[in-house]
Amino acid sequence: MGEEESYMRGRVKIGLVTLDMKLAARLRELSREYGVELVHSIDAESLPLDVDVIIALRSEGMNVDGRRVVYCEDFGSLDECLERALELSMSGLGRRMAVVAIDPGKSPGAAFLLDNFLLKTKRYGSLDELVNDVKRFLHRHQDAGRRYVVLGATTNMSAVKSLMKSLEEAVSSVGATIVVCDESFTSRGILPKMRGMSRDEYSALMLSLKSVLGLE
Repeated sequence: MGEEESYMRGRVKIGLVTLDMKLAARLRELSREYGVELVHSIDAESLPLDVDVIIALRSEGMNVDGRRVVYCEDFGSLDECLERALELSMSGLGRRMAVVAIDPGKSPGAAFLLDNFLLKTKRYGSLDELVNDVKRFLHRHQDAGRRYVVLGATTNMSAVKSLMKSLEEAVSSVGATIVVCDESFTSRGILPKMRGMSRDEYSALMLSLKSVLGLE
């Protein structure tokens, strides 16, 4: 799993209409983490036609040219704002399932998924940073039907137990289920299939999880 790698790279464009250059710089940096192309303009009419979701500031009163708009003021963080814009951009995303898949190796990494869509992947220099990101993500998506944290297989079980303890304390308030994988998950589903999720959607989710966790 490459640092700040995303399967959405080159697939999703989000518009940003604002005069606030500091906000634009912060969102541009964040969009690289998510692997999303952020198209910034000072007016919506100048945006490409294939950009149908715009991030804007309500306080600026910009004309959004009839496109769907996400206002920064409506969210507690820019991460949450950008994730909402991504959800609107990806058709069929019902937030039935929020999943964080963790590779607990020497350089731990995590993938953040909604249903069968991979939002982003990231490597971490410390477990505290990882646990905090997991906590924030699951809190942002408390309205998802199910919430899971999936830990990949590793020979260092003491590290897994330590990570599990930290995760249990962090996600207890959102009712997330923690699942530890081993090789047996290659022949069966890692997670249960949600009601309303098609077979193709479920297969895509399983493939993403197995790829992230290094399961063959």
